[in-house]
Amino acid sequence: MDVSPKTKLNKQSVCSYKSLNDSSQLADSSLPSGVICDLNQNYGERIQIPLKYLASGSPVLLDQCPPSIKEMDEDPSSQDLLRAICAIPIILAFGVTFALILHLYLGHTLVPETGVLVSDHEHCTALGQKVLRDCGNSVDAAIAAALCLGIVHPHVSGIGGGGVMLVHDIHENETMVINFQGIAPKALTEEMLQNVLELKAGLQVGVPGMLRGLHHAHYLYGSLLWEDVVTRAAAVAREGFNVSVSLAEAISKVKGEQLSQHFRDVFLPGGRALQPGDFLKTPGLAEVLEAGLSKFYDGNLSQEIVDEVRVNGGVLSREDIRNYSIEVERPVEGLYNEFLIQVPPPPSAGAALLSAVNILESFHLNENNYTENQTHHWITEALKAALAMASGLGDSKYNSSVTEQLSDMLSKSHADGLRQRINYSYPSPPEGSSVHSLQAELPAGQVVVMGPDDLVVSVASSLSRPFGSRLMTPSGVILNSLILLFSLPNATRGQLQTNQGEMAQPGKRPLSSLMPTVVVPAWHPCGLHMALSSKGGQRSFSAVTQVLSSGLSHQNECGGFSLEEVHPQILVDPEFLEESVQFWNESGHVFQRMKTHSVVLGILRKNNSIQAIAIPLSDGPL
Repeated sequence: MDVSPKTKLNKQSVCSYKSLNDSSQLADSSLPSGVICDLNQNYGERIQIPLKYLASGSPVLLDQCPPSIKEMDEDPSSQDLLRAICAIPIILAFGVTFALILHLYLGHTLVPETGVLVSDHEHCTALGQKVLRDCGNSVDAAIAAALCLGIVHPHVSGIGGGGVMLVHDIHENETMVINFQGIAPKALTEEMLQNVLELKAGLQVGVPGMLRGLHHAHYLYGSLLWEDVVTRAAAVAREGFNVSVSLAEAISKVKGEQLSQHFRDVFLPGGRALQPGDFLKTPGLAEVLEAGLSKFYDGNLSQEIVDEVRVNGGVLSREDIRNYSIEVERPVEGLYNEFLIQVPPPPSAGAALLSAVNILESFHLNENNYTENQTHHWITEALKAALAMASGLGDSKYNSSVTEQLSDMLSKSHADGLRQRINYSYPSPPEGSSVHSLQAELPAGQVVVMGPDDLVVSVASSLSRPFGSRLMTPSGVILNSLILLFSLPNATRGQLQTNQGEMAQPGKRPLSSLMPTVVVPAWHPCGLHMALSSKGGQRSFSAVTQVLSSGLSHQNECGGFSLEEVHPQILVDPEFLEESVQFWNESGHVFQRMKTHSVVLGILRKNNSIQAIAIPLSDGPL
């Protein structure tokens, strides 16, 4: 497979653990002013989002990393032994020693030897951390945790779906995007999708890409054996787990639908929907994971998927599954306050994120004495404009106009033009902003990792809606509903108009709101690094936009994040000040209070500290 050129930062230098904790290097006068945090401040303690809100449920992730240096009886010069142990280079040992000295002297939270991983589920977070402790690297840990999420949260993601992964190598100053989102079957036609209200479950299924995508990520970056990584996740399915509140709620919502007997046997045994705390085992799924990639994409498992789809009115074929390929690409990136924000390229809508922060940057919010309400007004209008432009994105192989639209969305001058068209007091969305192409919310599994190997990983995966197509193979693979992400004939997404350029076509990937994000210093590789992932959809998009515009501003860089729930509709948190809601109401905005439930996950690394963050998001109307 051809791999596109990798993204490189403007200046090349290598960061060791010493350099990441060395204030003298970071204080280089050649670097842009205003971007250096004083090392005498405990940066980790100044972040305003407490670890007690982590979705993983663990407030002490940084304390779960035992020393990785062990006394050995064997001769370390043995070549066979070297293949079985984790080699620790002298420079890394020196860097760790230097870090320990800093810790004793300054009392800071230092970069842990085993790194930090956060995910949507405590079980998967613990599994990923265990991979890091067992000498796996950041990508190994991300793969194990992502597969785990597909087991414990099968309503959200799984090997019957797809996703996207960003990997940034701090030492090499390069980023790669591994796109393993699903594609439409070869035999699918627009005529098959005319009757949306009666669309057969089999026609909703696209070619699943998750397993092949994770396998290729391991091929590029992994250090443990693939079988070792997969077996750890399979053990979760075989040994069992407790049903979460999220899974139980999802089961209760589909209980009345027409579901296969396979599905009912697992999630509604004896006609009773599983409840929070119930114990669930899925040994069939464990066997699928351990069977290997070839059997899934060109063996009896692929035939099992095809049979399930076709008996339910679909057109997926074994050829579709056999010929599926992932895409390895450069990220789309934008400069914001001396940081590079990197997101997946189309058909991901990540460019909308860059467009929104470009518009906000042109307001110079931190240099002007705007009121809080006025700032929220700007954010809302910027989100509207960015979402309007996102409607022109999609799979560039099927729509030549995507490239031009992408160029406009990344342009600083174009963002400034949009800012000038925004009314300073009243909502006046730019022309075409009524056409939004992002769902209100896209269920997605999230994993973010920063390991001791200096790899920064963010991965998001999804079945497109809860339980996807609601189809399950006899082995336990839940199949996606990818085709519903296309603009279907005679249909709208809620109250939003559809994009005619986003009609389903054979082999096409739909526009996706999965946008795992990586932030790196623009001028030098040593400094703040951030990785974020979100559930997907408009609500998550707005939250990530605010995290970036707030967290990367000059005034907040050394002080952490501040975030109020603002969305383009507008949706506001129940605790949002009544006077602010009244201000928006008088300004002509439409608003709705929302309950807080889901999260944006992330990890932030700055000089001598590493911090996990989690930000609540609105989940639905009260």
